Amino acid sequence: MRYFITRIILFVVFVAAVLPGRAQSVDKNIKDAKSAAVKGVAASDAKKLPDSLKWKKGGSVNVGFSQTQYSNWAGGGENTLALSSTLSLFANYKKNKTIWENNAFFAYGLMKKGETKAIKNDDQINLGSRVGYQMAKNWYYSAAFLAKTQFASGYKYTAKDTTRISDFLAPVYMYLSLGLDYKPSSNFSVAISPVMGKATLVKSNDSIVMITSGLSQDLIEKGKRARYEFGGGIVFNLNGNFFSKRVTYNSQLELFSNYLEDPQNVDVIWDFQFRMALTKFVSAGVRLNMIYDDNQKIPKEVQKEGKTVTEYSPRLQVKEFFEIGLFYDF
Repeated sequence: MRYFITRIILFVVFVAAVLPGRAQSVDKNIKDAKSAAVKGVAASDAKKLPDSLKWKKGGSVNVGFSQTQYSNWAGGGENTLALSSTLSLFANYKKNKTIWENNAFFAYGLMKKGETKAIKNDDQINLGSRVGYQMAKNWYYSAAFLAKTQFASGYKYTAKDTTRISDFLAPVYMYLSLGLDYKPSSNFSVAISPVMGKATLVKSNDSIVMITSGLSQDLIEKGKRARYEFGGGIVFNLNGNFFSKRVTYNSQLELFSNYLEDPQNVDVIWDFQFRMALTKFVSAGVRLNMIYDDNQKIPKEVQKEGKTVTEYSPRLQVKEFFEIGLFYDF
């Protein structure tokens, strides 16, 4: 297994941005209710707080840029230009025993090397929503929905092959699950889902159906637009911060087993993010994505009897980004 780690640590171009301030106005009745709740008054009084105070919303945006330019350079080299961007959003609601958590993550990056066309080097859309009802201390009944896809077309980008292997909603992965959540703290949770449905879908366009993100022979049968799986899964979430939130991290590990086909082959997805604030609006971070899916066959050229042949087999997929650039947390 070989993979390349791309690191962008060159020169960051800052752009002036005017970010709208968020005005906050709280009337006297709300202030009195919050003060009374802190002092330990009856729970019935605390429940008078408006729903707007039960929502916790926020997010972050990051933009990074790098360039390398050569002119009559004796040592050789090739001009490069790269742009990366991420947007993370969340909106969580809690009232009595009910919780509702929503999150979205978007990433897109472009890279231009020499005289070649600009190609994408990052492309993610992750959407999730989870509803829970408390059954006991730290335990919740839960139902969750998760969707993953990408913005734009992707290609093999090899010297001999520029075949399109993905597109917007081609494929899109969707998960629907029922189970229990264990939340001992705001920094750690485990979602146990003995009932989980997984769907892999592509657009109705026949040309997209044929490529199926390069996995037509593995995930979706040729000529069809969908593959459905039924199984169970576990999702671990861990997050935290240090040094007055100047250093933050977030880790999510997803495990899924298809009850109907080779349940012993567990699909594994791990997403990890680490970020360090360098100044108020500048940060450096690392994002790491790992996937192992027994149904996703990765091509690899090998030598057999003096000939180069292509073999397809499941392998660990790894994608890593190092980012430094303009960052705003809200």
